[in-house]
Amino acid sequence: MCIRYTQLDSKARRRMVLANISLVIGLLLWTFRASIPVNQDWLHAVCGFLLGLSITINLFVFRFARRCGASESGKL
Repeated sequence: MCIRYTQLDSKARRRMVLANISLVIGLLLWTFRASIPVNQDWLHAVCGFLLGLSITINLFVFRFARRCGASESGKL
């Protein structure tokens, strides 16, 4: 049931990059929230949005990823 990163198509890999970047930015903002001179309510909302975006994109990528090609499945 494992899907290798190299087996994913280029769109799925780009989506995973976007998800990982949003995860990193969200976690960095959350880690350094005390030193960022912005309204903390807005910062909390942005961090939550970025983390939620990362989770959503990763779940969609793994949900719709092809596990194997038509030639490898033995059905066609």
